[in-house]
Amino acid sequence: MKVVAVTVVVVTLVATAVGHDWGWGNCPSAKAFSSLDVDKFLGLWYVIQQTDTTSSCLTMNYTRVSPTQLRAAKSRQLLVLDSLSIEHTNSYTAKLDIPDFDNAGAMRVKWPLNLAGKADYTVLDTDYDTYAVVYECQKVASFLHRKSTAILSRTPTLSQDIISKERQLISSKGIPTNDLDSIDHGVCVRREDAGFNINIDEDTIKKMLKDASDGVRNIASQVAGGASDLASSLATISRNLAVKGSEPEAESIQTID
Repeated sequence: MKVVAVTVVVVTLVATAVGHDWGWGNCPSAKAFSSLDVDKFLGLWYVIQQTDTTSSCLTMNYTRVSPTQLRAAKSRQLLVLDSLSIEHTNSYTAKLDIPDFDNAGAMRVKWPLNLAGKADYTVLDTDYDTYAVVYECQKVASFLHRKSTAILSRTPTLSQDIISKERQLISSKGIPTNDLDSIDHGVCVRREDAGFNINIDEDTIKKMLKDASDGVRNIASQVAGGASDLASSLATISRNLAVKGSEPEAESIQTID
């Protein structure tokens, strides 16, 4: 069971690295939706199309943390784990800052696994009740950027007319649409029914780093204490982890915000 749990975590972490398109130079300039009413924008959105993704059942849930900050929780199922018949959900939670109330649609986002820091997060269009388009872009070097676009819907499906209209709007802003993948919401596992619920946020990352640090210290301690060699120290730690991994709570890794 621990092997399955580790598989879920590893695939989840790898999946956070996709969903973006890379380009040369600066981020394409994209004007935010005029006079965005943030409170009307909050809540659950289904992702209908997104840049370069193999996720299914992908949703975004925006909630308010403070007058100047939101929380964006991306929940999904992963095709690789679906193919292994592992019932799962996972969420990846970011913080959104609103630097300018007069231009609230132009935000800044920080995802826990993005070591490059914050990125621009722009609401390009919305009618609040049916559809929305969000665009994320980050300059990662003087000559390189990465970007991602998503067409959102308040329901699991969206009319083709609206999708076509929003794709045209995206293209008009100089943002490519050829790599937008459609998201399947046909067969989705409810979070309460999933065998694994993985939530990646800042608290998760801190715990992972602490656990890794503790593991290194344990190895060093055993070697310094007279272990015959590093291999035997690693074997001892592996056996300890295996024992811990057999406990029931190892089947679900969750954090509470």
